[in-house]
Amino acid sequence: MKKKAMILALCALMLAALLAWPPAGADDGLSFLAINDYMPPELINAVVYYGGAIYVPSWIFTYYNLGIYYSYFSTNSTAYVYNKNHQLFFELSTGKTYSGDDTEYSAPAIMWGGAVYLPLEFLRSYFGCISYRMIGSNAYGSILRISNGTEVLSDEEFFRAAEASMRRYYQKMKTEATPAPTTAPVPTPTPTPPPAPTPTEKPSRAGDTIRLGLSGLPTAAALELLRKAGTQATIFLSAEEIRSAPDMVRRLACEGYPLGVRSEAGSAEECVSAASLLWETARVNTILAAMPEDAEAPEGMVVFPAARPDAETERTAQDAAYAVTNRLENSKGDQMLIFPADGESDDALRIVLYYINDMEFTVAVIRETDGGRKPITP
Repeated sequence: MKKKAMILALCALMLAALLAWPPAGADDGLSFLAINDYMPPELINAVVYYGGAIYVPSWIFTYYNLGIYYSYFSTNSTAYVYNKNHQLFFELSTGKTYSGDDTEYSAPAIMWGGAVYLPLEFLRSYFGCISYRMIGSNAYGSILRISNGTEVLSDEEFFRAAEASMRRYYQKMKTEATPAPTTAPVPTPTPTPPPAPTPTEKPSRAGDTIRLGLSGLPTAAALELLRKAGTQATIFLSAEEIRSAPDMVRRLACEGYPLGVRSEAGSAEECVSAASLLWETARVNTILAAMPEDAEAPEGMVVFPAARPDAETERTAQDAAYAVTNRLENSKGDQMLIFPADGESDDALRIVLYYINDMEFTVAVIRETDGGRKPITP
């Protein structure tokens, strides 16, 4: 009897561990559910554990284009999950799960908070078009990331890029709302269809504008990042870069990128020479120049302060990106950002563009009329 009691106690402890959310290490933080490169605020505390398995809201497969589709038949309380190759039926009233060929599985759907929840691991193994993993935790919570192979950021990059948003949501929900229950749900099927989600208010910088510039000749990867983000940037080129890649300079001009010149040494003569070379190479007449803040401005040019390269600073490109996002986080109103385009900074640019998109900034190029404003630089 003592042995049996001990086994039961151990089972109870294991079950309690399985039902814990967020995982250990997140303290009283939130559980964040990310979809590819997006962390929707309506999915905070949306994950539950039941029977040792991770369950997620069924409507994420309708709204986030994961290659799996969802319908609900209210007449027989059945959830239908499918793609072009596979079909699954989840009977809420009986707890049965079966495929289109009537093969039964022991992976029931459950009702929780008025919505149908589905077992994530079973869907991953059955459909094979999604993956998921816990990518990290901090004082604000932990992130479970679901992807279908279209994500751009690595897990480490995404977690670090999302930290500022995690902090905002954590502070907001701690002061204005009560987090959702974190215990296991009890399946109580009802014949009514699940309601559409009600998104929480998303902190954003909608209405604020970032004037974006790149310092240096961008790589094809950097241009692709800008294309995917649906934006452009003003590109500041040195005389050496214009001489070394005239075809690329002409391509940038033809694609509508505003072009300026720059001098890391702070030479007014170098900027004038680069502007003349830019006209000869691509027939672009510019008065935009990026120079160190203490440099003497060339006559007739609009100068934007740019940081001098520091050979003694051994920061990774990612660290530079986080320095930029932190400054944007603590700023107000419109901002100007001149970011390095040296090939080694492409990953950092990806993180910055993710942050800009997540915060809903409006992005615009740097123009002559923006002279006199001090930009943010890494």
